[in-house]
Amino acid sequence: MNNYLTIGEFAKLRGVNINSLLYYEKLGILLPAYTDPHSRYRYYAPEQLSTLDIILLCINLDIPLKDLKKYQDENAYWQKKMLEDGKRIAEDKIRRMQNDLRKIESSLKCQEEQHRYAGCDGIYQREIASRFYIVEEYFGELANITHFGKISTHLFDYAENKGFSTVLPSGYMFAFNDGEVRQFLFYEVLPAGKKDEKIIEIPKGIYSCLQIKFEPDMDHIHFLEHHFGSSDKRLAIVSNLIRDKLQINSRYNEIQVIDGYTIPDSRR
Repeated sequence: MNNYLTIGEFAKLRGVNINSLLYYEKLGILLPAYTDPHSRYRYYAPEQLSTLDIILLCINLDIPLKDLKKYQDENAYWQKKMLEDGKRIAEDKIRRMQNDLRKIESSLKCQEEQHRYAGCDGIYQREIASRFYIVEEYFGELANITHFGKISTHLFDYAENKGFSTVLPSGYMFAFNDGEVRQFLFYEVLPAGKKDEKIIEIPKGIYSCLQIKFEPDMDHIHFLEHHFGSSDKRLAIVSNLIRDKLQINSRYNEIQVIDGYTIPDSRR
């Protein structure tokens, strides 16, 4: 048997467990090249390493090994077909991981910004870069948690189905326009390079900000006018603040106000 490898030798070449090779044999996806009829010792050909490599690739790509058996049964050139499909799966996985990395970087940046202004008393000024929000006009009382949750979930699902990546923060906002006030729920999303009727770009600018304790039944309109004065055109964003420890009785929001801008009437 000089031209063959023992099961132990074969396993060591890829750092796998002998029991794993026995399992692959049981599934019918990697049979020994030769099995001694008397000792039942198993031997493998060096050429079978390519099959073992594809098995390990399937495991890394989360492809069920039973699917590999289908490739072997249905296609004489199953390795090429498997590798082509594996390439597409790997590319999709890379795209998703890159998107997850962008979401992590965005969330870290948000936390760093919030930490910089943590605990500020009174109104303070913040320069905030342009952002993209996916929004839904909200009718009803914000204190109605059931209705609020239903609309918020619908908006989140819409964003996911459309391929928009939601990131921190989320919240609600008020758009003042010549005496009219509309309220919206929002999630911030990563720039996607595609348009959607629910996506708006919030402009870069110097925002007047104030941290407040979360009160669902607050009269926000009166509160805004009392602390920030009145304005014919205004956008007031009520954004959730990220704390190191969440305490149910001490949740805080940051109000970000910019005058001279409102959500365009085309969003009606």
